[in-house]
Amino acid sequence: MPRIDLFYYGDTTPGHSPARLYRELQEQVILGDQLGYNGVWFTEHHFGSRGEIPEPLTLIARLSGVTERIRFGTSIVCAPYYHPIRLAEQAALVDAISGGRLDLGVGTGMTTEELARVWGFEAEDAALRAREIHEILRQAFDDGVVNFDGQFYSYSNVEISPPAGRPAKDIIWTAAGRNAIPLAAEHGYRLMIPRPLPLEARLRVNEEYRDQVPGGEVVHLRSGLVGPTREIARERAVEFLREYARVYLKADWRGGPDSAEFDEIAERLSFAVGTASEVADKIWGWTEQFSGTEETAIQFHGPHVKHEHVLESIELFAAELPGLQADAVNTHEQWVDRGIPDRAVTASLAPYSGAVGEPNVRQHVAV
Repeated sequence: MPRIDLFYYGDTTPGHSPARLYRELQEQVILGDQLGYNGVWFTEHHFGSRGEIPEPLTLIARLSGVTERIRFGTSIVCAPYYHPIRLAEQAALVDAISGGRLDLGVGTGMTTEELARVWGFEAEDAALRAREIHEILRQAFDDGVVNFDGQFYSYSNVEISPPAGRPAKDIIWTAAGRNAIPLAAEHGYRLMIPRPLPLEARLRVNEEYRDQVPGGEVVHLRSGLVGPTREIARERAVEFLREYARVYLKADWRGGPDSAEFDEIAERLSFAVGTASEVADKIWGWTEQFSGTEETAIQFHGPHVKHEHVLESIELFAAELPGLQADAVNTHEQWVDRGIPDRAVTASLAPYSGAVGEPNVRQHVAV
């Protein structure tokens, strides 16, 4: 039932450089592509806030050129940090060069006062901005032209090129948050449920989504590690788990791989550790718990985990993919190579001032 993806938060082990992360990540994704993983998701972070992937679409553009079939997702693009027209153009471009392999996860992001100042908006406006950007993206992908007049953004007759090769509901995944269910219900978007969200909240959001978006799809972001034996996997994962316990649970856990708290903390963090079959069993359990989750993305790469151990996890777990994905349905629409209107005559007649054919673009507050 579940399609299985890889997931990258973009953490680096202390002492390692971001450039090294990108090289290792590419090798891991290429291996995942070869072994039959459905997709891979990348989280966006800025200014040293843990993750070292500030621009996932650029990274995806690179990786799409060295892979053949694996899908690429953003988990998420932090919408208020972007100029919405530029984001629409960039996403359409990446989807085109990848042959329709982009899953654009969109959300508000973890906005702080510092980040809001840098990007030029008020932190309390982040969610409202994200909602407006969802609508602008929908128009860009579905209509090819943006006509929008909102509180923060206003555009008239802005033509998007390249034209989207798939509808918005097939490209956009909306992240669980205050906008998610209304947007998904209105447009049929797929839903992304992040790992740190407490179990009760994840179950509630999942149930609301299932009720309001019949036939919709959910991806859960998880973490884990696979080893040749259960003992080896737990030993390799303990520092990874300890670091995330400190960050997400605010817990100063100092136990080892055999401690009583290991499994409790792993459960709270949506963390699966063990042999390939043990991790597969955990994913089956999660799938049933959330009403048949369509897609599960698992993070093998994390702080204090060696590159060779991530590669081994990807390879060992690949043996479970045929069973997990045996009846998984690929519901994505085929990307269509759409042409654009002949603009040559209009362009040749238009004066330099842009009086003919120039879109009227007004943005209330610069981002």
